[in-house]
Amino acid sequence: MKPVETMVVIGLLILGLAFATLSQAAPYVETRDVSGGRYVAVMPEGVSADGLMPVLFYYHGYGQSAETVKNNKALLKLVSERGILLVIPDGLNRSWSNVGAPSEKRDEIEFTQNVLQDVRANWKIKQGQIWATGFSQGGSMAWDVACYMGNEFSAFFPIAGSFWRPHPVTCEGPVNIRHIHGLSDRVVPMRGRAIGERWHQGDVRQGVAIWEGLNGCEALPTEVSLKDMSCKIWSGCRSGKALELCLHNGGHNVKTEWIARGIDWAESL
Repeated sequence: MKPVETMVVIGLLILGLAFATLSQAAPYVETRDVSGGRYVAVMPEGVSADGLMPVLFYYHGYGQSAETVKNNKALLKLVSERGILLVIPDGLNRSWSNVGAPSEKRDEIEFTQNVLQDVRANWKIKQGQIWATGFSQGGSMAWDVACYMGNEFSAFFPIAGSFWRPHPVTCEGPVNIRHIHGLSDRVVPMRGRAIGERWHQGDVRQGVAIWEGLNGCEALPTEVSLKDMSCKIWSGCRSGKALELCLHNGGHNVKTEWIARGIDWAESL
């Protein structure tokens, strides 16, 4: 074989290996209907049929949809590299019927229960590694799920969204929860804001106080400074559950890196 021909063959082999690698890393996406709505499941190809996977529920923000999240390449790369099944529930009309929020079109807790039941029936998931996160109104969804069916999940790490008023008097039980919020957030301020005449976003610190009580956290939290935020960490809570509140100086935003940290935190519990 001539040198030029040899180089061409080697080049084609390298290109074929590159395409094979990309094919193996490409996520498998499926949209599934359940009672009350639908969700999108994203998992990496190459996961064996009997392989157990952690599960991450991601609740999208107001004005977004499951399709929006599905197109987030950075997020898909993160969960693919971690071998995580990403579950993206779809809000009705790009919104959620949070407890206390303006929309009352669906029982979101029942819908989440239906999604979780379907996930368990169709994928092999790791017990003890079922997590939930969300951004903005989706963050509020994660708080609602933590409050009303928290025993079904292992950990929650919502971003920029908490309870709506009136704050719940109590929740089902203690949970592992790590919340991130921006001190300059004007869309969902730390103290919340009025939405129309009837509705009002909740107060993040009051919400955290509810978790303090439920988790049995009596000692003062330890404050830890990270490169972009400061976290209050409650340890030694009677329930054995973890509670963290992380605040940054920015506004209403979410970063894939923060979700990655949430996964690290959840895996460490």
